[in-house]
Amino acid sequence: MATKAKSESTPKSAPAPAPATAQHTPLAATFAKAVKLVDSGKHPEAVKALEALIQEAQAAGDWAVKRRAQVYLALSESKVHPAKAVAADPVTEIQACLNRRDTDEAIKMAEKALKSHPTAGSLHYLKAVAFAQAENAEASAESLKKAMELDADLVFQWHMEPDFNPIRKSPLFAFTEGR
Repeated sequence: MATKAKSESTPKSAPAPAPATAQHTPLAATFAKAVKLVDSGKHPEAVKALEALIQEAQAAGDWAVKRRAQVYLALSESKVHPAKAVAADPVTEIQACLNRRDTDEAIKMAEKALKSHPTAGSLHYLKAVAFAQAENAEASAESLKKAMELDADLVFQWHMEPDFNPIRKSPLFAFTEGR
């Protein structure tokens, strides 16, 4: 069943007046200028403009502009003061070598780190793990003994570490029994 289309024209209502959008407020104009500074790579200038804008938005109670300005400020500040790359600590570097089975490099790095940190039990332990991977039971036992003298709790890691399995039953590791 077909319906008849209305032949009467429906009266069109007048368009509603445009709400006061961000484009029409003084803060929005300032915000747009600050964003242009960010987009053009003028980050030091953008930081100053955005800091002033945040203060103005705070005073005016315009939280939306304030929040958006804070986001752009964080971006600009990260460009002005980029984070410095942090060198990985020796323990992390040695562990990465061990994970790659690069035992020679791990031993070299452990020996270098131990020159400046001779009382770090964890470094002696990692050196013992590297020697264990190389199946050098004598050197591994010597390093493990030193590690456990410095940190007795490392015995628990030793018991759980699969890299020691090929040499664990060696009489050189008798000092770990009963611990």
